[in-house]
Amino acid sequence: MIVKDSITNPFNIICKNKYEETNAFTYNRLINYGSAYYYLKDTSFDYISKSVVSKCDGVDNEEFKSRFYHYGETEKFCIEELEVTSTFENKGVMTIMFCDVMLAMLTSELSHQHHIEIKFINTSDLIKDGKIVNVYHSVIPNYELSTTKPDSTRISLEGQRNKSSIEFYQDIYNIFPLETREEDIEYYTSLRAEKIKSFNEKLKAI
Repeated sequence: MIVKDSITNPFNIICKNKYEETNAFTYNRLINYGSAYYYLKDTSFDYISKSVVSKCDGVDNEEFKSRFYHYGETEKFCIEELEVTSTFENKGVMTIMFCDVMLAMLTSELSHQHHIEIKFINTSDLIKDGKIVNVYHSVIPNYELSTTKPDSTRISLEGQRNKSSIEFYQDIYNIFPLETREEDIEYYTSLRAEKIKSFNEKLKAI
């Protein structure tokens, strides 16, 4: 169970399904609806970020082959889209949204029964000082922008890509075992709270 923190939430988050039906955000609803739109509270802005996640169960969405056969059966998800408007780039919104997606998957209806396996494709175009930036270093700790395969058995990298003279793997498969479920939930809950606190401070300057 996730304990709510006392930090002020700056967002109104709306879930939307493929039928364009909308409802207030909850972690279960994000999985059931598939997408979430983040709006700043008390502003006239359009949404500032968007996430799309799908359950790859072979029913509504094609199931991909597990990269972690030694774990046995896994509950599979695909993070299809993480979008942040240019005005709010590099302010922690991406990390907050990623944490919400992770917590939605890690606390999903069947999460207590299965290992969770996610597929994510790094399509980040963020360039700083002429170099591509690994914007996912905190949310995927074992993922580096290189062709060096990680030592961790919880991550599998595929799809070699070249951008800004950097060779790296962009297809990320990550396993979240039942044995580390509590630890993983605690990590993303804490990281989310930290980034929201920081984002609230940055909002004062906007």
